[in-house]
Amino acid sequence: MIIQPYEFENLKMFPFVAGFLENNTYLLADRSTGECIVIDPSYGFRDALEKIQAEEWRLTTIWLTHAHFDHTMLAYLANQMNPPVPIAMHPGDEAIRAAHGVAKAGNPGTSVDCPKPSIYLSDGMALRVGSYEFEVLHTPGHSAGSCCFYCKSAGWLFSGDLVFYESYGRTDLIGSSTEALFRSIHEKVLTLPDDTVIFPGHNDFTSVAHERLFYSV
Repeated sequence: MIIQPYEFENLKMFPFVAGFLENNTYLLADRSTGECIVIDPSYGFRDALEKIQAEEWRLTTIWLTHAHFDHTMLAYLANQMNPPVPIAMHPGDEAIRAAHGVAKAGNPGTSVDCPKPSIYLSDGMALRVGSYEFEVLHTPGHSAGSCCFYCKSAGWLFSGDLVFYESYGRTDLIGSSTEALFRSIHEKVLTLPDDTVIFPGHNDFTSVAHERLFYSV
């Protein structure tokens, strides 16, 4: 299901919500260049691909906030395209990716095959959607390699499973840490401008101002 798109100048963002975990898959396109990227391909990635094909955009990269199965479900399609679409992920989540996205030891549940990334993310690294720049924020806690993607000009933050609406990601999983998660939230998210819109990996969108109030109570 696609919900209301967001726009900033020529940058347009389409959120797709799908699956029993209500995952958010995000398609971002620079309409002036025809280039686009997808963040966290999940159950909604097929709808995102249909949109890309209908608009005749060029998918340049897939960005992963982390390597859990429900955020990398269909990333294998990147290798079926010609040429293959590069996948960007933090190396701290390589063990999870290699284990097919399994999140919890002793409870394999659903697993997926995600190709090895060709771009390894690092804190402060710059990524682009056409002419728009995003900063990689390494935000460990939900997993060791969890990252957020921040576009200062648009005031958008894609937080993966670090921050949700009045909530935060699980820390009982492989490579997770409650201490690291709260440090990431306070040092990397709550320090951003109040009007920054937060697009999480699941459920409703929120803002830095709203979450600063939530974390202060």
